[in-house]
Amino acid sequence: MNLVKVSANLIVGSDGSTSINGSSMGLSNDEDRRRFQQLRQKSDLIVIGGNTARREPYKRTPVPLYILTHSKIKLQPKNQLAKQFQLTPSELIAEVAKDFKRNSEQVPINVLIESGPKLLLAMIKESLVDELYLTVSLSKVGDNRISIEELTKSFKLINKEIAEQYEFRHYKKLS
Repeated sequence: MNLVKVSANLIVGSDGSTSINGSSMGLSNDEDRRRFQQLRQKSDLIVIGGNTARREPYKRTPVPLYILTHSKIKLQPKNQLAKQFQLTPSELIAEVAKDFKRNSEQVPINVLIESGPKLLLAMIKESLVDELYLTVSLSKVGDNRISIEELTKSFKLINKEIAEQYEFRHYKKLS
């Protein structure tokens, strides 16, 4: 049995942008945030990168926050659940499998990746992400663009729905 199940959540604009003025908040809407919170409720821990820790509000999280960064400066000093690591993505997932306390040996640890595109693409290239939840704003554009095709090429689309100018996609890793 796989000890760790890794899901990732990302929002992009219609042009593949991952932020507006340095933050993903400008791309989001109420329905996206509701779905985002649902994913968090099913998660045992959240993983973000250093850039996300510097730009997004992570002062409080409902579950432990693992920050994967090259920085030696503590990036979320006010978040009591934050731990900072200087590891490769594969090493971090191995660390989670080895040391994270779970309720039962039969239940996998649910990791939610909320990082930006750089770390997320690295984790996908290392085949660490099992599921991808991608929200596409059909009307907003911004900066820090990625290729949606590159992001999703190792996944199979299993569900897609449109609501309020947003497309909500759910992918599973190809076997």
